[in-house]
Amino acid sequence: MKQTAFNTNNTLFTFIGAIGAILIFALIIFVAYLPNRSDPADQAVREKRQIDADAVRAEGVAKLNRYELIDKDLGIVRIPIDKAKSLTLQAYK
Repeated sequence: MKQTAFNTNNTLFTFIGAIGAILIFALIIFVAYLPNRSDPADQAVREKRQIDADAVRAEGVAKLNRYELIDKDLGIVRIPIDKAKSLTLQAYK
């Protein structure tokens, strides 16, 4: 009978110890790798960069999807990329 009580106590203490170790490990990881909040000035720079990147990206997409006269004398025009792809495929067929 003593042996059964001893095993139950050992199992309980082992379980509590394992849960405690996991919680301590999680706390250490959380504290060690907690992302630092950026300063408001840094956040403003990030927002400006994102706005600039979005504008450049939108300009590139617009350039790929519009018609434009590049050089009238040489007859150079810009056509949408989908149209250029289909014309190229037709030329190779």
